Amino acid sequence: MFMQLIAWVALFFGFAAIIYLIYQVYSYVRCGCGKYGPFVSSYGKIKMDMIAEARAALKNAKKPMKITDLGCGSGVLLLPLAQEFPEHEFIGLEWDIVPLTMGKIKAKLAGLKNIKFVKGNYMKESHADMDVIMCYVLKVTGEPLGKKLASEIKDTAVVISEMFPLGHLEEVKQIKSSLAGVPEKIFVYKKPTAKIKTTAKTASTKKSVAKKETPKTVKKKAVKPVAKAPVRTTAKKVSTSKSQKKGA
Repeated sequence: MFMQLIAWVALFFGFAAIIYLIYQVYSYVRCGCGKYGPFVSSYGKIKMDMIAEARAALKNAKKPMKITDLGCGSGVLLLPLAQEFPEHEFIGLEWDIVPLTMGKIKAKLAGLKNIKFVKGNYMKESHADMDVIMCYVLKVTGEPLGKKLASEIKDTAVVISEMFPLGHLEEVKQIKSSLAGVPEKIFVYKKPTAKIKTTAKTASTKKSVAKKETPKTVKKKAVKPVAKAPVRTTAKKVSTSKSQKKGA
């Protein structure tokens, strides 16, 4: 009897693992073969480090803030923060209905009213009013997403990326972490400062002005030497005057 129970439990978990694997393959194909990350939940040390970094930004807030997780899955990052900070608003954005529904159920069971889960494409949604942006996207998405965020987020916004770097944003720091014992990193960004662009423009302007102000070298015309009077004429005059005196 006991052995039959163990066999049924093993069969159940094996069946669940097969279904999960099929779902992952289906999810990967459905997301355009990697255009948007399939549902892979954050876990372990890197999950705790992500939450800790977001917590640090929320702890010192002087007014209610808006926090979003792009590709939130079932809300493993947002739910603990929503429980800890009821004064802030949390928004989970996810394109896959399965983990999105799981997040909604967990939020309802926990009685959280400061969090909502939205089905959508984070590349088409605006994030201009967000104060903290968390994401766990694939490497192929890091470049276009970073460009989008750089153009629309607030100057005070904080962007926290799990494992993969984002392009076009100004890096604040890198946090060493790990996932299942494998060394990984968390990247923290902010909106690019306008000073860098201004400095580059000023330098190019100075160069162009310097080129304009550089005095042109004036070519001096060669002065032709004045021709000297021939000596023979003078000599003839002297000899003529002497002969005239003798004749006199």
